[in-house]
Amino acid sequence: MRPKRRYVAFEVLGAKLSRSEVTRAILNPLRGSDFVHADIVRLILYNTGSGRGLLRCGHKQAGQVKAVMANLKQVGGKKASLNVLGVSGTIRAAKRKFLPAL
Repeated sequence: MRPKRRYVAFEVLGAKLSRSEVTRAILNPLRGSDFVHADIVRLILYNTGSGRGLLRCGHKQAGQVKAVMANLKQVGGKKASLNVLGVSGTIRAAKRKFLPAL
């Protein structure tokens, strides 16, 4: 059976971050957790200009991923935080609802 996925739309507040910095900031706290498998969590879209992006995770992990994103205060030595815009079941709906400019 195919795993159910959720798409978490977010925006970076503060410093400008690269795609790799955002990926590391989200995945590093999740790697130690037994609940979240790092291979399920993946950065789908990220626009460095606007600082908005879309992250894929499993439907059971969406709450924990949102909590990790909300607790970030510093990324790669830069003062930045991630604001969760919302969660959707499809990429299309997430773009339409939360990321109309991408």
